[in-house]
Amino acid sequence: MLKSSLHIFLSLIIVLNGMMYSVIQAEFFMNRKEITALFCINQDRPELKCNGKCELGRRLDQAQDQEDNQQDFAFEGLLLIYGMPVTAFNIIPFWTSIDPVFGDLDENKNMLPNAYDFFHPPQS
Repeated sequence: MLKSSLHIFLSLIIVLNGMMYSVIQAEFFMNRKEITALFCINQDRPELKCNGKCELGRRLDQAQDQEDNQQDFAFEGLLLIYGMPVTAFNIIPFWTSIDPVFGDLDENKNMLPNAYDFFHPPQS
């Protein structure tokens, strides 16, 4: 029971995170009168017919900024973990005679004498 409820809870978190803008808009339309009365900055100018749209725009901008900050943080974390200088990569064109694993074949034969030998089973 606990395991299934945990799965449902985590699934809801994932779905609601993807639907953040829809949740903000649904909450705005359900509580439009209260939002207009409490947060609307254009109450003294009824000819604009704002009805709290200014607050909706502010909340959506705030959610967008929060999402951008999270993406920047995630990107910086990836750079911190996987960041490598470009000079660390050894790019070898396909037309050279250098083996990418062992380096130059002639040069490394003395260093790794058994690397290029084939295994021959004993013969009886």
